[in-house]
Amino acid sequence: MKADMPGAAGPALFSHLILAAVALFSVFPLFWMVTTAFTPNDLILSKAFRFWPDDPTLSNFTDAFRRYPVGAWLWNSIVVAGLVTLGKMLIAVPAGFAFAHMRFKFRNVLFWTVVATLTFPTAIGIVPLYVGISLIGWYDTLTAVIVPSIAYIGFYVFFMRQAFRQLPGAMFEAARMDGAGPFRQLLHFGVPNVLSPIASLSVISFMGAWNIYLWSLLVLDSQDKQTLAVGIKYFSSIDDVEPLWGPAMAVALLSALPTIVVFVSAQRYVMAAFTGQADR
Repeated sequence: MKADMPGAAGPALFSHLILAAVALFSVFPLFWMVTTAFTPNDLILSKAFRFWPDDPTLSNFTDAFRRYPVGAWLWNSIVVAGLVTLGKMLIAVPAGFAFAHMRFKFRNVLFWTVVATLTFPTAIGIVPLYVGISLIGWYDTLTAVIVPSIAYIGFYVFFMRQAFRQLPGAMFEAARMDGAGPFRQLLHFGVPNVLSPIASLSVISFMGAWNIYLWSLLVLDSQDKQTLAVGIKYFSSIDDVEPLWGPAMAVALLSALPTIVVFVSAQRYVMAAFTGQADR
């Protein structure tokens, strides 16, 4: 066995080198975004290649905020992502618990109806949804982005149902015998044991809502009502004097930071949920 170990080191080293190269290839665009965000705009397209600017500057950030309401876009994105995530979890967690441990008529039919919504492409509902939003007066409001986004919840209900099914039914039966109602069972016995799935779903929902583009582009018209995902497009046009690559990358960096912070903050729970570890 020991004689075979040196020979096995070659393929392992090669695999690690390949993975390292792929990782660097994947991370390089992010690094280049950060570098460009701190590079003076007139030097971005210069022929001299530098991994980091000689004179880093914050002028791209100040220029971006001066030209467009970036602060409002950032706040709008936080409101949309936060409320969409909150809304999805307030529905998915109780629904998942009900489908997993409660007995009621047509339970399986209702559950599979919810799951069946996953098979319908989102694009199918864009036109009727747009018409409905316009008729009720929600056009050009954040409500038009938030409420329909909460409604796409099939995966979240399915995920939470599977998480609650991992818990022993006898625990909830004992709670019922002690007089605990459904909500008490959920809050005192269910939720504390599925914190990892809840955290992982919250991160997924937040990142998805943060990056909503097409629907936001359709229902938001006023410039100050835009989210960051849509607002960045204003920098894609060419200025009368020079391209706005620096401010564009500065706004892109601001857009990426909240999702990174959210993921890092909940990383322990996310990893636990997808590796099958128990909550601690």
